[in-house]
Amino acid sequence: MVVVPLRAELLNNDLTQVYIAAVIGRDHGWSHIYSLALQQQHFAQLHPNGVFGDGAWYTTGPPYAWLIFPLTLVGPAAAVYIWLGISIASLFAAWWIAAPGVGPTRALWLLGAFAWYPVLYGLEFVQPTLVMVLVVAVAWRLADTQKHYLAGVALGLTAIKPQLVLALPLVLLMAGRWRVLLPYAAIAAVLAVLSLLSLGTAGLDDYRATLAHQSQIPNNRYFTLAYVLGPGALSYAAPAIVVAVTAAAAYLNRHSSYARLFALAIVASALSPIYWHLQDFAILVPAAWLFWRDQPPLWQRLWLLVVVIGGELAWGLTPLPILVGITLWFAVLVAPRTAPEPISATA
Repeated sequence: MVVVPLRAELLNNDLTQVYIAAVIGRDHGWSHIYSLALQQQHFAQLHPNGVFGDGAWYTTGPPYAWLIFPLTLVGPAAAVYIWLGISIASLFAAWWIAAPGVGPTRALWLLGAFAWYPVLYGLEFVQPTLVMVLVVAVAWRLADTQKHYLAGVALGLTAIKPQLVLALPLVLLMAGRWRVLLPYAAIAAVLAVLSLLSLGTAGLDDYRATLAHQSQIPNNRYFTLAYVLGPGALSYAAPAIVVAVTAAAAYLNRHSSYARLFALAIVASALSPIYWHLQDFAILVPAAWLFWRDQPPLWQRLWLLVVVIGGELAWGLTPLPILVGITLWFAVLVAPRTAPEPISATA
C-alpha cells in the first residue's frame, strides 16, 4: 500500500508541497511561500504532466517549511526517502518510549501501529504525523519523569502540525501543569511571531486566502463531525462544545497522570477539528498507549477496537464508526480515574 504508489510516482505526495514551499522560501523569500503562481511554477517543474489543483497547495504553517528547508539541498526524491526514514524511525522510537507492556505483548503494539491503515496512509503521502507521534511520546516521558520544562520545550516541535494536538495547551492550562505549559507557550509564541514577520502583510493575505479556500473543500471536513452534522453552523458549534467539555475534563483530571492528560488532549483534538484527514488519526496511536498505561477497565480497552476497526475500514464504512468510537473514548476520559495507579514511564 505504501511502496507501490511511491514507486509509481515518487513525488506524488504531500511532502512535495512542503518541499516546493521551502524552495520558494529559499529562492524568492519566505513571504512568497503561499503564492499560488510560484507554487504552480515549481509544481510544473516536478510534475510536467500533473494538474495543479487545490489539493497540491501548501496549507501548513511556515515552521514546517523551515524544517524541510535543509532537504532542498539534496533534491525532491532524496527528500522523500529521508523523510520516510525519519517517519519510520520516529514510530519505532515513540513505541520504545511510550508503549505499555513487556516482551512479546509490547512488540504487538508496534506491529499493530505499523499495520493500522491511517499510519500506512500517512506514510504513503509522506505526512509528518509520525514525527508528531514521537514528539508527543518524548514530551510525555519527560513530563512523567518530572522534567517538566524540557517536556514543554519538546512540545514546541508540535508547530510542525499543531492541529493534531490543538487541545493540549488547554488541557495543560486547566490541569495547572504550568511548568510544561510555559515553555511550550513561549516557543509557540516565538514561532508565531517569526512566522508573521517572515510572511509580511502580503504573505499573510495569501495564507488567509489559502485557508479560506481550503475550508470550503468537503474532503477537508469529511473526517470531522461535519460528516454527521452537515456543513452548517452546527458543525462549528459542536467542536466548540467539545473544547468546553475538554476544559472542564482537564480540571476534573488535574490530579491525574500525565498519561491520562495527554490521552485526553489528543482524543479531544481528533474529535474537535474542522479540518482533518484520515492520516491524521495516526496521532491516536500514542493516545492509545498512554490510555492503556492508565489501566482502564477491560470494557474500555476493548472499546478501542471500535476506533481501530473504524480507522482501518474508514473509506468503506464511512467515518461514522471511528467518530462514534472516538466520541465514547472522549466521554470515558472526561471523568477522572479512581482506580489503580497508572504505569509510569520508568515501568
